[in-house]
Amino acid sequence: MWHLGALVRRTSTQPLRELPLKVAHVVSNMRGDSYARTQGGRMTAKRKIKNETKTATAKTAANIEVQKAWIGRHNYVLNSDTVLRDLYRLLNVIMADAAIAHLAVDDGDVLVSLRDQFVEDELIHLLIGTAVMNRSHDDHMDGPRKDEAELAFVPVALTCGRLTDDVGGKQERELDLNLREACNKIIHAEQITVETQQLENNAFPSLPTTVILRGTLGKKAWLAFLDVPNYARATIMNFRDIR
Repeated sequence: MWHLGALVRRTSTQPLRELPLKVAHVVSNMRGDSYARTQGGRMTAKRKIKNETKTATAKTAANIEVQKAWIGRHNYVLNSDTVLRDLYRLLNVIMADAAIAHLAVDDGDVLVSLRDQFVEDELIHLLIGTAVMNRSHDDHMDGPRKDEAELAFVPVALTCGRLTDDVGGKQERELDLNLREACNKIIHAEQITVETQQLENNAFPSLPTTVILRGTLGKKAWLAFLDVPNYARATIMNFRDIR
């Protein structure tokens, strides 16, 4: 389903055309060939030029390189619409929460009970689900995205948050969180939390745009702050290859 155009590169020059007899004789001498200056020798040189022309034409045709379509690592392709629909739901869970809190009359409003029934389940399942799909597709497209000669696919370079390695340890460091590492942290997180924010005139504290992920790698603790809107942007970029 990829949009791969056939990229054709010509790697040799145009075939040598038949030259006038005297010029052909000079060219042949430049190539190290010796021909008699007799009439018979000139005819031999002419036949030689014709043979070289045919050979050059054949080599030119053989040296036309056609870039083959990348078939990917897997023998299947994920449905991007399914993934992006889940991504849209995830973005709405985050971005609509404050709007519901502002719309509700008080914390006893039935809208609040509806929100409380589904918000946590939706957030966790949609995060993990989209992370698994992102990782799978990133693996699938690993080949062309690392190939400098490939023009049809571009790696996703957008930052999705911040990561702190070895929290509290001697090698603690803070790094940008790219899409692939964000997916790894979502999948392997031992804790997924948020710091809700109480806005004025809202019935309940609402979700922020940042999700906090905590876990361990070996014996070292890590902490990640996932920027959900940027994670959504990066996911769209990740699946643009198959739309």
